[in-house]
Amino acid sequence: NDIIDQYGADTMRLHIMFIGDFEKAVSWSNEAVKGSKRFLDRVWNLSESCTDSLEISPKNESTVHKTIKKVTEDIDELKMNTAIAAMMSMVNEFYANGCSKGDMRVLLLLLSPFAPHMVEELWEQLGFAAETGKMACQQQWPDYDESKTVDSSVEMAVQVGGKLRATVTVAVDSTQDAVVQAAM
Repeated sequence: NDIIDQYGADTMRLHIMFIGDFEKAVSWSNEAVKGSKRFLDRVWNLSESCTDSLEISPKNESTVHKTIKKVTEDIDELKMNTAIAAMMSMVNEFYANGCSKGDMRVLLLLLSPFAPHMVEELWEQLGFAAETGKMACQQQWPDYDESKTVDSSVEMAVQVGGKLRATVTVAVDSTQDAVVQAAM
């Protein structure tokens, strides 16, 4: 009970779902709870720095749709640990690319089953409760666009004599000639 008082119900709830598959035994570590707390702190801090745009950021669009798909499938299969890992990766991308309120809205909806109290607080602070007249837990689950889960470009290494010389970004459907030309 002391650990719940120290970290809060949302952190404990998230951590219990993150430590492994429900069907498998795991060893408990009070130290490991800190990682779940750090993740939720990062989400909170991210909410304070997002732009006012209600649209999904172009830089984050692929990540958002991939994460919606992954979290949806993982929840259906009771793989909460990998759903949480996908959201952790999404938060890392948001920190790298910047984050809009539209990006944050999707993250909060995905995170709601795992950290409901914190999500509802952020939902209200960001103005979504006033905008929709509903709590986050009352919202429709976000949909993903399958076509946006596929990367349109890929980064390729350019090696000369077995040594990395550069990287180039090319369209996924590029011809070999186009890739060679970009490398040159």
